[in-house]
Amino acid sequence: MRFVLAIVSFVIGVLLVGLGVGQRTVFAPPTSIVAATSGTSSAPVTVIPGDVLNANPGYQRITISGSDEVFAAYGKTTDVDAWIGDAAHTTLRYDAEDGSLVGRTTGSGTDVPDPKGSDLWYQEYDDARQFTVRLPSDVSLVVAGDGSDAAPADVSVTWPRDTATPSVGPLLTVGGLFVLGGLVLLVWAFLHQRRSRGPRRRSGGGRPPRVRASRRAAAAGAQVPARSRRGRRSLVAVPVLVAGALVLSGCSSDYWPQGGDAGATPTPTASATGAAAADPSTAATKQQIARIVTRVAEVAKKADSRKDADLAETRFTGPALELRKANYAIRDADDEAKPLPEISAADVCVALPQQTDTWPRTVFAVVAADCSDKETAPQALTLVQPDARSDYKVEYAVSLEADAQLPSLAPTSVGAAQLAPDSKLLTLAPDEVAAAYADILSKDSESASADLFAGEGDDLRSRIGKSYKDDKAEKLPDTAEIEYTSEVPEDTALALATNTAGALVSVDLNEIEKVTPTADGAEVNPRERSRPSPASTPARRA
Repeated sequence: MRFVLAIVSFVIGVLLVGLGVGQRTVFAPPTSIVAATSGTSSAPVTVIPGDVLNANPGYQRITISGSDEVFAAYGKTTDVDAWIGDAAHTTLRYDAEDGSLVGRTTGSGTDVPDPKGSDLWYQEYDDARQFTVRLPSDVSLVVAGDGSDAAPADVSVTWPRDTATPSVGPLLTVGGLFVLGGLVLLVWAFLHQRRSRGPRRRSGGGRPPRVRASRRAAAAGAQVPARSRRGRRSLVAVPVLVAGALVLSGCSSDYWPQGGDAGATPTPTASATGAAAADPSTAATKQQIARIVTRVAEVAKKADSRKDADLAETRFTGPALELRKANYAIRDADDEAKPLPEISAADVCVALPQQTDTWPRTVFAVVAADCSDKETAPQALTLVQPDARSDYKVEYAVSLEADAQLPSLAPTSVGAAQLAPDSKLLTLAPDEVAAAYADILSKDSESASADLFAGEGDDLRSRIGKSYKDDKAEKLPDTAEIEYTSEVPEDTALALATNTAGALVSVDLNEIEKVTPTADGAEVNPRERSRPSPASTPARRA
């Protein structure tokens, strides 16, 4: 009976161990879920919405083929939709039953702009045949060729699958215990059988014979066959099997059931790779702003070195563009004239986007070669994006004082509200700031607005303020007179709110000098005086 129990226990243990090992080998689930497109489309753009990318948990591995040129990028879903507009595009959805991606084409436009280099994208891939991301549900993926031909037709998304087998640990452990129990029963059975075969007394009560033939024969030099060790050797593998099963059962938490939230492994929240996800109401992330400023700096460097106004126009607009055009004209006429200060994008000290999900959009940034260097003047850039398909352009570029202190600003992820030009929330409405400062340049401390602007550290007042104007007027000959006027272009004020109920205001101010001869035939050559570079002041001078 003991042998039967040992065999039954051993067989049950082997079966349980085999079933546990089989769940990690033969019966192991697939390691991934793959969904691929099953049709073709002539649309120039394919969109994979964020909810499709998150149809299954985990990272998303994107594979694209079917075209010589493959481009992909991702950005906020609202930005992607705005960039596509009414152009024909195919939107993919996930069919869970078939495990495939099904496309639906909408829109009437035949082409879209070249998607490469758009300021809207968080990240882009020029050769996007395969890449891995982990995008949140409010971020969508754009797939295209060159913007005019049909988008690549073959698109697949692969998600990792949970391969945890929580029953493996218990099966291997219980199976190992059954095998160990069978081994114990087997040893017990052998010991009991051996004892039952021992010498017994005769019924007559006489002394039993001593049987020591084997020992006597061995002592006499006879060849006595050794006892067989086959049974012992066959039992050596059993502890090894039990030990291996127990070691395997403790290898991973995936082999054991996880009870309750305490034992569960938290799933990381999906986020855009390489770029921190922004609040849906902010114009751009800090990574986007840094990339935009880098592109602006590259264009500015090339345009300034070549004095190429057309190239500058691709990244500058309004007062900043006029300032550069004027500088190029001056340098063409005067070889000794210096170019405007170089825009350095090595370090973005401040990145403040507007709180908006519509257009136009405004971004304020302070850039420098090294933000910790208090001896070098950083530059403040005010950039505007008129629509989703346009790039951000610099409307104002101002060199700040080396030790300029900015007011408390909201973090980039929150952004700032843009105030209306005629907002009454401030001491001065944004569209009144330029005129008030022009009055200070004309009257200095006698201006009614003198108390509204800090005079200490304002280098512009000494360069083109009242003292400069009076000195130049006195040194003109009697045959001429000079007139100073100010001009404030309309609708040029841009204001972003600060945390202290104030605003960062960028304005355009033209300071005009008009010298008129007072005698017939007189020629007047106003005394030349070192003038500041227009980009180094918050006002612009004609």
